[in-house]
Amino acid sequence: FVAWNGVIVLVYNGFPRSLMLAKERLCTLLPGLKDENFGSKWPKTTLAAVKDGTPDLTMTQFERLRDICGEYSSKIANCNIPINVERLSIVEYERRGLEKLAVRKDILLHKNRQLDLNSSVSSNERKVVDNVVKEWSNLDTYLPKVNAPGSRISSYREASGRGSTCVAFLDPLPNELWQCLTEFQKTLNDVFPERYVWLNDSSLHCTLRSIHWK
Repeated sequence: FVAWNGVIVLVYNGFPRSLMLAKERLCTLLPGLKDENFGSKWPKTTLAAVKDGTPDLTMTQFERLRDICGEYSSKIANCNIPINVERLSIVEYERRGLEKLAVRKDILLHKNRQLDLNSSVSSNERKVVDNVVKEWSNLDTYLPKVNAPGSRISSYREASGRGSTCVAFLDPLPNELWQCLTEFQKTLNDVFPERYVWLNDSSLHCTLRSIHWK
């Protein structure tokens, strides 16, 4: 999926009940947290961002991009690849792409609490994701949001501020998923050379919520 500002993301069906309980537990344990950002209310993994200074997409290019995303989304869905979450991590990052961390504390989940990111998703959680993804059913209205300035690769790296967040890292990626994403990356790089910069595999994660104080 292509999110606002042209960011390339892997989107999940919705947060499973176990992770929703973990998010609620965080708020209970840390009552002074700021309200949750909308960006962490729909589960995803940021894969790549647009290189700074890159020209806007044309409608023809955007149509081609959507076709490629649709093709690989179908491949991944048809493989029904489980993405098991064995631990959650509280991190203090120096770069918001989580390629450079100052502190990382892992919370190992009890064996019977480990889960698949795409399992046990309620209809309400699926609706949150569907409402986001359906935005690009209208290319005319969505293209300006994709081309909007902001969230270029520098904002994930050298221009990033420090912060704290709770995430589930995807390292290591399931082999089938890694193969699909590697092929997807190669295809986008071939069709749109020098447009996207890809985050390191070891940093790939799904954010539960940021940890910022009121």
